[in-house]
Amino acid sequence: MRRTTWFCALLLLCLVLVRPSSAAPDSAEAFMSVTFGLSSKRTQLRMERSGAEASGFIRDGQLSMEGLFEGRPAVFVFGFHARKGLNYKAVYLTSTGDGDEDKALYDALRRAYTARFGNTKESPLPNTWAEGRLLLRNIWEPDRYTTVALSYNPEATNRFPGNSPGARPIHLIYQYSRWDKK
Repeated sequence: MRRTTWFCALLLLCLVLVRPSSAAPDSAEAFMSVTFGLSSKRTQLRMERSGAEASGFIRDGQLSMEGLFEGRPAVFVFGFHARKGLNYKAVYLTSTGDGDEDKALYDALRRAYTARFGNTKESPLPNTWAEGRLLLRNIWEPDRYTTVALSYNPEATNRFPGNSPGARPIHLIYQYSRWDKK
C-alpha cells in the first residue's frame, strides 16, 4: 500500500512538472528595463530570457524581435550606436481585432506616461503608412537626451498585421540622442 501511494504521488508530481504553463511569458518588463548603452548581445539575451525571439539579427545596427507586450503580440526593434550601444528601442503592438480595445490600451498607456513624465498634447500627424490619413502622437521628453513617443494608428485596428510596423495600431518609441553627431 505504501509503495502504491508513493508511486501515485511521484506520478502526480511528474504530471505537474511536465504540464505546459498556461501563462505565456511577457516581454514588457524586459523591454522597459533595457537601458541605453546596453550592448546588442546583452539586449538580445535579456529579451530572449523574457520569452521574445529574434526575428531579424543585427544588420545596420538594428535588432528586431517578436514576443508579447502586456499580453499582446508585438514586434520589438532596437537600434545601436556603433560604439556606444543601445540608443533606440521601439515596440509595435498588434491589433486585437477590436478597435475599442486597441484604443483603450492606447489611452491607458497615454495616461500612465502623462502621470510619469507630465502633460503632453496629443497631436494628429500625417500617417506615413496610409496617405491622406492621420495618426495620433504624444511626445514626452523626460530629460535633455531622451524622447518618448506614443502613437496610435486607428487605420490599423480591426485587422491583423502584415510584416510592417505601420500595420500595427500602437507604437511606443524611446530614443536617446546624446551620441548623435551634431
